[in-house]
Amino acid sequence: MAALALLLQLPTPTPMPNVLPTQVVIFGASGDLTGRKLVPSLFSAFTGGHFPSQMQLVGVARRPWDHAAFRGHLAEAVGKSAQHPRWGEFLSGVQYVRTNLETEEDYRALAVGLDAVAPGPCNRVYYLAVKSDLFLPAVNGLHAAGLLTQAPGGPRRRVVVEKPFGNDLASATSLNRSLLQILGEDQLYRIDHYLGKETVQNLLVFRFRNALFEPLWNQKYVEQVQITVGEAIGMENGRGGFYDTAGAARDILQNHLLQVLALFAMEPPSSLNAKDIRDEKVKVLRALRDFEDLDPRKHIVRGQYEGYRSEAGVDPKSETETWIAARTFIDNWRWGGVPFLLRTGKHMPARFTSVTVQFRMPPHTLFGAHDESGLGPNRITIRIQPRDGIDIDFEVKEPGQGLVIRPAKLDFDYAERFHQPAPDAYERLLIDVVNGDQALFIRSDEIEQSWRWTDSLRTKMTATPLYLYARNSWGPFAAEDLFGNAEGRWAEAPA
Repeated sequence: MAALALLLQLPTPTPMPNVLPTQVVIFGASGDLTGRKLVPSLFSAFTGGHFPSQMQLVGVARRPWDHAAFRGHLAEAVGKSAQHPRWGEFLSGVQYVRTNLETEEDYRALAVGLDAVAPGPCNRVYYLAVKSDLFLPAVNGLHAAGLLTQAPGGPRRRVVVEKPFGNDLASATSLNRSLLQILGEDQLYRIDHYLGKETVQNLLVFRFRNALFEPLWNQKYVEQVQITVGEAIGMENGRGGFYDTAGAARDILQNHLLQVLALFAMEPPSSLNAKDIRDEKVKVLRALRDFEDLDPRKHIVRGQYEGYRSEAGVDPKSETETWIAARTFIDNWRWGGVPFLLRTGKHMPARFTSVTVQFRMPPHTLFGAHDESGLGPNRITIRIQPRDGIDIDFEVKEPGQGLVIRPAKLDFDYAERFHQPAPDAYERLLIDVVNGDQALFIRSDEIEQSWRWTDSLRTKMTATPLYLYARNSWGPFAAEDLFGNAEGRWAEAPA
């Protein structure tokens, strides 16, 4: 969590033992994620001097490329970054190993290939940018070839896996058990790129460094909290086939949204080390109320955008939700009774992620009935993307005779304040992998608690209607009912 430590003027995490070079080995090196996110992020970290020692990138894939062909592919994939004056220096350390990775012999050949291009003894990070059903076979193959062996004080071996990690509680638990028979928890990095976003990390600073806000962060003052992850896209890039087996609950709610919820609602950790932060997040997820004893029609609304069933790869009779909202509770001392409204969907009017905290109205108003004033409760909105920032809504008196009250806003914008773009989330997370900081990665018990709650929701949501909603809309109107008797409205993307 190097960026957060820097922000708080604390020492950065302890790097990998010794000053050995680090070999970042990407499985699935010919894929879209590598060219679009991983390589640009590695290059940016390289030019920023964020790696503790020499870094070498090794691509592993089936394509019949040599080193030069792979470098050419990357130069084309990264676009303008290839015009940077240090691109050539970075590219000189890029290597390629062709293999099918299907048999033990393939992995033994990979071991030979990695040693052949390595600048000597080195730490290794294996980034599995492959389908999730290949995670375990890949780790088994690496283990059988001796590529995961590490000795105390010697070169480190780490494995990074993308989401989805399982597709329900049973499969996630099974995958955890199998991987942890081979790897230590300290070697396994389950990545969720949302945790690398600047404003997500700033949730900790905003809450625990500012005495102005932390005393209000509880059921005594907070009426409700809503978290939205809105997407403007649909099934571009041929995602229909995968998405139709997942849906919004599995694709976004189980991971991105619950991770933001856990960071927002957790208790103050005793320190910023990975264990203390993740311990507090797990407590929140364990306290999330499941839907077993709740009326699903009052707590879940699901939708599907018009035309989804005509998308390539989608079942013409699909009942998959492309939009979902849920009303849930965190059953602990701090948040007992406070509704948490969670929402995510495809083909919304804009791409944005935000957390809105709505505070309780004063118990007695001196300024006329609330429903007559037309004014609303105070709110704090934390904008996570695309315009990172924080808004505080409050009320003021209009100048002049009489007592006329108007809404006002204080807003903080990251770009305006710091005059520089935030680093890409993948860059920060890759730096943390190399430095051995797991604070922004998901632990096995976090995964399982997230799936416990999501499985409960998915079981109950089948008893709710599947509403059709128009593209470029905010989703089914029925979602407004989730606010219950409390005043509220769903957040919209900032102008």
